[in-house]
Amino acid sequence: MNIVVDIGNTAAKIGFFKDGDLVKKNTVLINELENFIVNCDFSQGIICSVKTYDKVHSILNRNKAIVLFNNGLKIPVKNNYTTPDTLGYDRLANAIGAFTISPNRNNLIIDAGTCLKFDLINSENNYLGGSISPGLKMRAKALHTFTDKLPLVEEFNSSKLVGDSTLSSIFSGIVNGLSSEIKEMINNYKNNYPELQVFLTGGDSEFIYPMVDRQKSSIFAHDYITLLGLNRILKENVS
Repeated sequence: MNIVVDIGNTAAKIGFFKDGDLVKKNTVLINELENFIVNCDFSQGIICSVKTYDKVHSILNRNKAIVLFNNGLKIPVKNNYTTPDTLGYDRLANAIGAFTISPNRNNLIIDAGTCLKFDLINSENNYLGGSISPGLKMRAKALHTFTDKLPLVEEFNSSKLVGDSTLSSIFSGIVNGLSSEIKEMINNYKNNYPELQVFLTGGDSEFIYPMVDRQKSSIFAHDYITLLGLNRILKENVS
């Protein structure tokens, strides 16, 4: 049994894999992660973290069977990013997750969370990079922080195009703006990379999915593609 840990800004997603299949998922707060792992039964593991946490080093020191995803590990694709030291490991793990599902194909992964991230791996299994822009909550916080009177929006709902109040206008700008960005970006990628397969993941993906995929066929919602990629990386580095 492999344990795979994807640590975000406040919580960690944990997957347990057996023979390449995800058999169980958990989400725990970062300050609870070390105690959670101590009570788990596994043979090998990998951790991916968006930030440096003291708790990560403590976990690695206590569990020699767990490795940290960094540039020293082997990966099953070629990384063409020109500044690999600045690349978020979650982005690369997403691309490898798509490669695991569908190798030798143009794959676009959209990660809708704190940031809205696009990542492309082409049909030659080369990770090329992508783009980063603010996510839903970051856009809302920016509107509130950099103006004097606009309120902070913390909960979102599907929005009509024309807002008839300040609140509904903020909803329209953020939600419809993000939806339009995603759809236009997908169209641009499809014009440059034929037979493109698109995956949508991240904390806001369930909210965003109905707005960007009207046909329910061209975009595949995949809430554990990062974990799948990390497990594939782990497999490349353990016997």
